[in-house]
Amino acid sequence: MAAKKTSKTQSTQIRRALEPEGPVISREEFLAFKNPKGDVIVEIGGRSVALTSLDRIYWPQEKISKFELLSYYLQIWPLIKPFLEDRPAILQRYPRGINAPKFFQHDLQHAPAYVRTVKMLNEQGREIDYAVYTDLPSLLYLVNLGTIEQHPWHSRVQDITHPDWLVLDLDPRGAPWRNVLKVAGVARKVMETRGLRAYPKTSGSSGIHLYLPLQLKHDYEQVADFAHRLAEEIVSRVPELSTVERAIAGRRKGQVYVDWLQNAKGKSMVSPYSVRAKPGGTVSMPLTWENLEQGVKISDFTLKNVPELIQEHGNAWERFFEDRQRLDF
Repeated sequence: MAAKKTSKTQSTQIRRALEPEGPVISREEFLAFKNPKGDVIVEIGGRSVALTSLDRIYWPQEKISKFELLSYYLQIWPLIKPFLEDRPAILQRYPRGINAPKFFQHDLQHAPAYVRTVKMLNEQGREIDYAVYTDLPSLLYLVNLGTIEQHPWHSRVQDITHPDWLVLDLDPRGAPWRNVLKVAGVARKVMETRGLRAYPKTSGSSGIHLYLPLQLKHDYEQVADFAHRLAEEIVSRVPELSTVERAIAGRRKGQVYVDWLQNAKGKSMVSPYSVRAKPGGTVSMPLTWENLEQGVKISDFTLKNVPELIQEHGNAWERFFEDRQRLDF
């Protein structure tokens, strides 16, 4: 009788890059550049980080360069850090800019020693090495690869089964922006009736994201189930303006899709303060409910003005992680 074949999980060993050689400049010297070209090595937190092709244009219409993108993340790191730190990264890489083909990368095969990786099984049972956001050098390394947008997991590697937040994506897909704002207001009321406080941000693309910071007591399945129920209750209140119908063909004109499906394990949402690979270099901007009521637009927030806006108005989500909530099932 022939022996039964067994399948084994296979994993490749990540290759570690050598320390870059050459003159090293400081963070301040890097930010002081005016239209730099070529490559540099920047000292960040005791790490030598190689940043390349600084003059490459990522946004052709606006002439926004890779250097400007890297500079943005250097400046915004203190605010984006809590939403990235210790989380696996799903990379969407645009190495030639937003008008060239992008590709997804889950399995990191080559990286410097300072970029942490974690081995996890994908849906096919294959063990892969996810990059993990740990510090500013790790973020800059990934951005330098062409990772314009930051897509972290909803949980940290220390407790990978319990997400830090629940998220609803209000996706217009052609619906008027005023409908998105109205549905967001209804969603706020639905959550408040349950004693929950949601935090809004622009998607940076076309819609609004609503986040609920969570106590680490709920697993992914529980969070997704709760998000589904929230979405259905929102739609029940304004069915003419919203839907949970995933298929675009099944939606009525003007309806906003209340997407709850991104709460599953292994899914991700673009991070607060992340740049988007969209015209204008828009940013997924954390807001207050008062901001929404006053009427904001996606185009109001870009990598060119967000650092200044934060200096002027402060961080709308400053107490986000101090407001962790428990879901009442």
